[in-house]
Amino acid sequence: MKKLNNVLIFLCSLAAACFFVKDINIGAYDRLLGDITIPLVLLLPRIFKKIFKIKITDAMELVYIIFIILAQFLGSVVNLYNTTWWYDLFAHFISGVLTSILALVIMDWFGVYNEKKKGFNFLFIICFTLMVASIWEFLEYGTDTFLKMNVQHSIETGVSDTMEDMLIAFLGSIIVGVSYLVEIKVQKNGFLKKVVSDIK
Repeated sequence: MKKLNNVLIFLCSLAAACFFVKDINIGAYDRLLGDITIPLVLLLPRIFKKIFKIKITDAMELVYIIFIILAQFLGSVVNLYNTTWWYDLFAHFISGVLTSILALVIMDWFGVYNEKKKGFNFLFIICFTLMVASIWEFLEYGTDTFLKMNVQHSIETGVSDTMEDMLIAFLGSIIVGVSYLVEIKVQKNGFLKKVVSDIK
């Protein structure tokens, strides 16, 4: 899995460099920061692992890399947020899925993960995802309020955009939560159980 992570980091960084050159040529200087930060953002787990001695497995890193590729690279660098109407909802759905997986990892980090407590684990997955989705919307609201931007599209949609983002993230967490319960019940060594077991 580490080889796959390395390949994804290399290819995404190379693509970001190509977009950097393209944006310079067309004078899109406001997009350059997003282009050049892609390699750094992709390498953050390895940087944190080295500096803070945090246990980060290859499976956890892969989940993170996929999220950055979908949310930052395709969404911001390729600009699918502004060119594809459904992509923002898709990104929030993926964020719901990935933060749900992260919830299992966090439970293990704090020593509270217990496979027998299926109900608690399911509830924590849902609550953690909703917390992250709420904090994200708080940040967007702060950006709109203090920087006079319109990332929440409240001018055009009122609260609809915010509610849709949170609901779609909630749906992603429900899918992961149910998948987790199924994995536990059938006693298969699926991906979700592998993410947790790999950090033991």
